[in-house]
Amino acid sequence: MNEVDRIYYAMRKIQNKSVATFSFGDWMRLVRPDGQITELEELPAAVNHPSLAASTLVAVASGIAVAQPGMDVLRYDAKDAPYVINLDHYTVVENIHLHNVYPEALKVAKVEDTPQLRWELQNSVYVIKEPPNDNHWLTEFPKYVLDAKKKL
Repeated sequence: MNEVDRIYYAMRKIQNKSVATFSFGDWMRLVRPDGQITELEELPAAVNHPSLAASTLVAVASGIAVAQPGMDVLRYDAKDAPYVINLDHYTVVENIHLHNVYPEALKVAKVEDTPQLRWELQNSVYVIKEPPNDNHWLTEFPKYVLDAKKKL
């Protein structure tokens, strides 16, 4: 197993959450350069699950120009009435070698921090699904979602 894969599995172990990766280039094609909220044309394949396809109403993301990049997926679920909109939040780690979890990931993965490893890791974005919280069940769309614009 290569070192990049070992870091991925270390992240899964450390976070104890669902973790996916996709290329930095694919992420940058999704988000606006100014970091403002972007309405996504479609969910990235790394987080798209067949059960989401029929019920996803909108997905938004914000990128590198903001302190806490992430992605929200809002779905319609009639069985949760009157809270028919479910919000799932994903934290996005764009440059893992700059993230506070990096030293622990190195230790868990049993790999050495090298310039080559950091260069390779810059090609991946880590997407971490957060557990539902008090903002998971909504009766209407949040303002930031309504104000989101598609990337031109």
